Amino acid sequence: MNIAIMGATSHIAKGLIDRFLQSGKDHIYLFVRSADKIKNFLSTIATSENDNYTICTNYQDFFSFSYDVIINCIGVGTLNKHRGNYTLYFMVTEEYDNLAIQYIDEKCQNALYISFSSGAVYGREHSAPVEEHSVNNVKVNQIAPQDYYAIVRLNAETKHRAFNRLNIIDLRVFSYFSRFIDLSDGYFITDVLNCILKKQILVTDNVNMVRDYLHPDDLFSMINKCLNKGKINAAFDVVSSKPVEKNDILEYFAKVYGLKYEIGRPFGKYSATGNKRNYCSNYNAVSKIGYKPQYSSMGAIKQEAKYILSGLEVT
Repeated sequence: MNIAIMGATSHIAKGLIDRFLQSGKDHIYLFVRSADKIKNFLSTIATSENDNYTICTNYQDFFSFSYDVIINCIGVGTLNKHRGNYTLYFMVTEEYDNLAIQYIDEKCQNALYISFSSGAVYGREHSAPVEEHSVNNVKVNQIAPQDYYAIVRLNAETKHRAFNRLNIIDLRVFSYFSRFIDLSDGYFITDVLNCILKKQILVTDNVNMVRDYLHPDDLFSMINKCLNKGKINAAFDVVSSKPVEKNDILEYFAKVYGLKYEIGRPFGKYSATGNKRNYCSNYNAVSKIGYKPQYSSMGAIKQEAKYILSGLEVT
């Protein structure tokens, strides 16, 4: 297949590119703003024996090629990256989403468009894992910045369902972890890794939050299920085989890598989409297309962290 990957230097895209090039079956068109960044990444995954890719730095050329699949990995990054410019959620998402829809609508209606959504679509806070009938309760007259991204994702997904004649899949990822993560992102897991690497003490609160970290192999497996599905227009929660609690993560890194941590109030920590104690899903519609995750969240963390913390094990 010919596969376009939009936002090819994003965290999720890097894992997919690595797997696509390892498989060697498809040609991928890598759409990026910086040729240097993608070339640097490609050099780290030893692609010299596989040239099944084309680097594209101008989205104005998007219609110049022919694709069987479009995978939209474009995002504006974490709060550390966009620094509170929430308008980017709306403007960037809409611009590139419309570009992909225009392509499959006007040029190739048999093509598949895979758009990465987020568990944030369910809203700010849930006391338990989300389910099929979970509701996003937005206070219409008191919309806050923590609601913005959920509204953006819900709007995009709703638009996609309205184009029901087209093949569009929204993949809701709750959390994702791989060796390619940007350690400056400001997530809990990157704070843990940075404290180990810099031999600093991690300060965290006493809330034992639950997270679902998806392994890159499981995500690639899901993508392949989508590629083989045929005509489809749907949204799926893509999860690991088992979520993980924060306390278990702390205990593991303390035992294996010597992480030092203390309970306090993390200075300046704030989530752009609201602080979620439970950020995982029990909605298993994805099993209908044959997806079955092989890795638990803890398994994903253990395996991928080895590449980042190589040689630092203390046990």
